[in-house]
Amino acid sequence: MDDNQTDQSVSVVTVTKLRHWPRLLAVSVGAAVLWLLQFWYQYYVYIPGDFGSAWVRSNSLTGATLLSLALLLSALFKWRPRLAGHYRWRRNLGVAGFAFISLHILGVLQYYVGWNVFSLFYTWQPFENPMVFGLAAYVIVLGMAITSTEWMVRKLKQWWKFIHRFIYLAEVGIIFHALLLGGPVLKTPPGYVLYAVGGAAIVGQVYWWGRVSKLRQFKNVGFLIGLGLIVLVLALSYVAYR
Repeated sequence: MDDNQTDQSVSVVTVTKLRHWPRLLAVSVGAAVLWLLQFWYQYYVYIPGDFGSAWVRSNSLTGATLLSLALLLSALFKWRPRLAGHYRWRRNLGVAGFAFISLHILGVLQYYVGWNVFSLFYTWQPFENPMVFGLAAYVIVLGMAITSTEWMVRKLKQWWKFIHRFIYLAEVGIIFHALLLGGPVLKTPPGYVLYAVGGAAIVGQVYWWGRVSKLRQFKNVGFLIGLGLIVLVLALSYVAYR
């Protein structure tokens, strides 16, 4: 490669990086504003003056809402295929959600158990200890966050989609972790926002699962995986209700 080709390659990479900065800034500022609103409500309204619990709840609600927005965009992009080129918004929202979930976990360790990690897993029965659902979901989301760069997409190739399809299983873990531990906080405005965004994402996912499966005469692998997840959710819901 001669010097001119090298200079052109460097210029293309530089321009590409600069083009992404406005989106990264918008996602970062939007996520920060969402967290500030969540923290304000938790600290000044829900349980006034309790910094530790406000930190834990605000980060969990912010992270779950951002992850739900990322999943909702996936459905919206299928409704409007010409918007699919903006997939990086979805990816950035997912990584931002992962970051706040990580802060939520650090808050639990700091303010609730004094960094005694083993005390969180006093039993591995998930309905007695919803932390098990949370741990399973976090491991999956961690793997997705690590592989969310363009470099990882190029390296993993077809495996990248395989890894990121596990988000649906992580979603099940997040839902039951939140429902079993959320309690009254999910009956507040931040909880209703999460219900609305998360519910819209789930409706979109089920709609496209059914539509694509019908087009493929219900013979595709995606139909079987989706059906398995629905059965799993129904079974877990029944056990949780009992």
